[in-house]
Amino acid sequence: MEGAGTFVELCDHAMVPQVTIRGADRDTLTFAARGASKSGNPDEALLRTFTVALSEVYSGPTDQLPEPPVSLTPGAVGALYLSRQGWGVHSADGFQIFDFDRAVFKWPGCAAMDEAICTTLTVLPVSILIHGHLEGESVIRHVELLGPDAAAAQDIHWAGAACIELRLTDRGARHLHVKSPSTTVKFWPTRIKIEGSPVIDPSVRGEVDILNSELAGCAQHLEFTKHGEPITLSLTQDGVNAFHVIPQRHAQ
Repeated sequence: MEGAGTFVELCDHAMVPQVTIRGADRDTLTFAARGASKSGNPDEALLRTFTVALSEVYSGPTDQLPEPPVSLTPGAVGALYLSRQGWGVHSADGFQIFDFDRAVFKWPGCAAMDEAICTTLTVLPVSILIHGHLEGESVIRHVELLGPDAAAAQDIHWAGAACIELRLTDRGARHLHVKSPSTTVKFWPTRIKIEGSPVIDPSVRGEVDILNSELAGCAQHLEFTKHGEPITLSLTQDGVNAFHVIPQRHAQ
């Protein structure tokens, strides 16, 4: 039917929140993005490379898109809008794009909600434990940002298509077997588990992995100048609930 065909055409693309473009030609696009886990173990959610037909990438009007589409030039970082078939792509080692099973196909012309709405919550952390691996390595390690292996000041940006930067102490660089003389390292996180209390109610404590898309937004910025300073998280309602904050209290 013409109407059904029009609906599929208008609702055939979902957003990969952030990719890094590796290369493009007349027929194909290669990009890096967070991969999905096969077993459910978050440590499998690594930065992987995918190649899709260029015809599976949305290239129409952009006025209805929540984020501008990434430039298809090597090194560009941004949102990519893929068709259903494009979302089915696998990396060379057999992994799919992270959240492939939760992708909501609504662009360019459907009004359905894309993802869970996120809100901000300011937390007094007692632990920020990062699991993952150093750039260029594969051994999974962990770093406690509020412990002696991490520098007191951190400025971490996460969006899912590039390593984060961690500032280590000399002790931390030794523990992670950092080969460079620098104590600032690039690190691919597979989990960032934050434990602490909401500022609005320090009497309760919760924990959330901000790389879990059911609990947190796809982009996070953790910045502090000393251990224990408040940090602001982008969380879904389930993530807010993990810190035992009721909606009425959070709205105050």
